[in-house]
Amino acid sequence: MSEKMLAVWAVVFLAMISSGQAQYDPLASDIFTLPGEKGSTGSLSSKIHTDTNADPLSIDALMQPLDPEHRTEYLNKISGRTYLGPFVPSAQELSGNWHLLLQGGAPGEFQLQLVQNRDAVFGRGYMYLAGSASAASSVSASGQAVKDVLYLDLIDVENLVLYRCTLTMRKDFLSGSFAAFDARGQAWSGTIQGSRLA
Repeated sequence: MSEKMLAVWAVVFLAMISSGQAQYDPLASDIFTLPGEKGSTGSLSSKIHTDTNADPLSIDALMQPLDPEHRTEYLNKISGRTYLGPFVPSAQELSGNWHLLLQGGAPGEFQLQLVQNRDAVFGRGYMYLAGSASAASSVSASGQAVKDVLYLDLIDVENLVLYRCTLTMRKDFLSGSFAAFDARGQAWSGTIQGSRLA
């Protein structure tokens, strides 16, 4: 009787071990199951399950085709931040009329009307080159105010010149540097001073 009980316990123990291995290793059951036995198809490939919808690298959001109507949404997925992320108020309100004087490279001056909405700064105006007999060129402005620094891009629309400015803000004054780039591949730099017009 004790031998039969021992044999039954051994069979139960082996069954528990083989079912435990099958839970952790999907191929283990094929090793211990002979072809033709119940629950076996005799093929290892039938036991392997691959989820074709899985995204192990978490790049599904990046692999979607670019929808021109949702560019901001796409860029926010890449950058990992929400649109108009944490807002840090700038040191001063920049809305109004401004006069900027460029020195170095090709000297000139800007007359700008700037508007500020949160940290976004944008506007339009005119540029006058020193020593140029031509009329003023139209200029568009776009940038961002971060604490006490204004990053401002000024584009001479008619001559296709970009002035990339980094300016420190103090009350009604701006000062800093610029780097200019034209459509012919030339580049130059200089300093820039600005003041608010009454």
